[in-house]
Amino acid sequence: MDIRPVNVEVNTCLIVFAKNPVPNQVKTRLFTHMSPKQAALIYRAFLIDWCEALSEISDIDLVIAYTPAGSQPDFQEMIGDDVIYIEQIGSDLGARLTSATQWASKNGYDKILLVGSDSPTLPLSHITQAVEGLDSHGIIIGPSIDGGYYLIAFSTGCLAAAVPYIFEGIAWSTPQVFQQTIERIRSVEVSLGLLHPWYDIDTYDDLTFLYAHISATRYSGDVVRAIRTEKLLLELFSKENQ
Repeated sequence: MDIRPVNVEVNTCLIVFAKNPVPNQVKTRLFTHMSPKQAALIYRAFLIDWCEALSEISDIDLVIAYTPAGSQPDFQEMIGDDVIYIEQIGSDLGARLTSATQWASKNGYDKILLVGSDSPTLPLSHITQAVEGLDSHGIIIGPSIDGGYYLIAFSTGCLAAAVPYIFEGIAWSTPQVFQQTIERIRSVEVSLGLLHPWYDIDTYDDLTFLYAHISATRYSGDVVRAIRTEKLLLELFSKENQ
């Protein structure tokens, strides 16, 4: 895997797990209401908006854990060169999470945060709360309302006890992910902190909710960071309502 740039004093990294937004390879559960190309464009907007928002957080190295192998140039074109790129390694999500966490530990980070790319409206305050929470907890989790989690974070002092154990034997992509993970963390007696729940975008109903949420945020006068996502959803739903 790629090596962390030398002479970097930042001790916290935020690893974003991302897939190359190629039609038929991402957001397949949206195909019930849109084409593979449309679904890929929506996921691409998620990814760019999310990484652009995360770049506003200071004193954190932003890392893109990408898949498939060989797609780094595509990500560099979308996101740029001001981030670190590493390839996802492993046969399932648990193995890939383990690999990325171990990469970060080997490269000297004291706080390691891992997030997905399906929550483009997640408030940045959730990220900063996770960073601060690692001062007093070994693990921080941000639970998703679908039974998974949108963030998991570690202080390096707990890694030997927790990883890879808490990523093994998990029924990934099911509503049991969060509960199974909590049970494993409790069994290794690592201090755990929880963030407020948030939501991922997997289905068309989720996308409809996202559209309503962004619209309400815009009308209320609050900042909308997911501007590419907002534009695509406006186009999509305005066509449906014609």
